[in-house]
Amino acid sequence: MNEELERVEIKVSYLEAQVAELNEVIIEQQKSIDSLTLKLLQAEKKIEDLIEEVGSPTRPNRKPPHY
Repeated sequence: MNEELERVEIKVSYLEAQVAELNEVIIEQQKSIDSLTLKLLQAEKKIEDLIEEVGSPTRPNRKPPHY
């Protein structure tokens, strides 16, 4: 019975270490997701600003260059 309990304790110890390691991986992935989300929002804003400045593709605000 003691040996069996000892094996279970060892397994639990390994599982706790693995859970802690996986938690660190998840934290790093969330940081990457947050960073990429921010960059995407910045890119979308820049595109919107450029569209406003240049005009929409279907209805440009400026005259064509040959005028």
